[in-house]
Amino acid sequence: KSSSSEEDLQIEEELRRLNKPAVKTIQTEYGDTYDCVDFYKQPAFDHPLLKNHSFHFDMRPSFRPKRRTNLEGSAANGIKSASIMRLDCPLGTVPIRRTSKEELIAARTQAKVHDPNADPNTEEAHGLHLAIVRTKFGSGKKYNGGGMVSSVEMPWAKGSQYSGGQIKIQSGPDFIQAGWMVNPSLYSHYQTHLFVFTKTAQSSCFNAQCPGFVLVRSDHPMDAILNNISKAPGPVYTYNYFIYRDPTSGLWWLELGEDYTAVGFWPRVIFSGGGLRDLANYVEWGGQVYSPPDIPSPPMGRSTMPLPNILYDASCQDMTTINENHDTEAAGGTGVYADQEKYYQVKDMGHKKAPLHRAMTYGGPGGATGWAQQGPITQDFSLSFDHQ
Repeated sequence: KSSSSEEDLQIEEELRRLNKPAVKTIQTEYGDTYDCVDFYKQPAFDHPLLKNHSFHFDMRPSFRPKRRTNLEGSAANGIKSASIMRLDCPLGTVPIRRTSKEELIAARTQAKVHDPNADPNTEEAHGLHLAIVRTKFGSGKKYNGGGMVSSVEMPWAKGSQYSGGQIKIQSGPDFIQAGWMVNPSLYSHYQTHLFVFTKTAQSSCFNAQCPGFVLVRSDHPMDAILNNISKAPGPVYTYNYFIYRDPTSGLWWLELGEDYTAVGFWPRVIFSGGGLRDLANYVEWGGQVYSPPDIPSPPMGRSTMPLPNILYDASCQDMTTINENHDTEAAGGTGVYADQEKYYQVKDMGHKKAPLHRAMTYGGPGGATGWAQQGPITQDFSLSFDHQ
């Protein structure tokens, strides 16, 4: 058999696994099809280590760290909460977006960028560009999670490109991400979607495309469409992201939106001993784009270099980490990083008054091709730094 026909069979098999029998099917106005799948039949439970799980639909975190976001006064600052396209799946089911063959092929290629087993000198690994604030490597600090309030943007991406904003929690070979993105090959249109990304020692994927993230809500897809997009000079529409490790179960919970809805979790057992089975040692916030290496990279954020000004730039506000004692703190001991400063930049605004708190802006017109230049960390803000 040729490798292409073997790959074809593999993809067909994968599609059968992903597209589960539906209790109810919902079509969105943008052409997405969501299947309301029985909680126990969702793709996460295809993971070999989750065969004998005891998870259930009504699960909620046993403990919630204090969230500090204060949205009072936000409207006066031109900041509003974005809403998502909610779905009406029956109780006991979860909304899983139906995947086409083309979308699956594109998603596999994009996920390879993060594959731990990929050779860093292969082409795939070199279309990913970042403009981020990040905690320091090797600081010895451990984290039980982190959060942000991110502006919602709609940069232009075409073909197999994507452009978005994210928070990433990492330890060793494992990381988890949540954020928003425009990704026409993954979603077959140009709307801004939420996304989650799961990377373990064994696999890496978006949303439900590899067994990992367990959804517990019947109305909130993990890849929901965001209804409101920020405009200059306002309003800025934001969505909240909060990832934290439950001290009792070790599950990594994801809370989303203005009310910090517990949408689902990553089970501890899918991660490795030197990874997220325990606490994280690295957190980052900011912009991320991907393009095949020979195609000029897409715009990031508002498609312009950051000023910095919350009303004119894409931003991450109220950036937090959760320490070893499960206290929520303003992100500290951080640096900024942009691998292609000619095309994308990041501005750390330090500590601002409420509702921004610890904030940064990022963006750029794009146009990078080929290999990433490993840019230096050019700024450093510690917790004691106070910038009004």
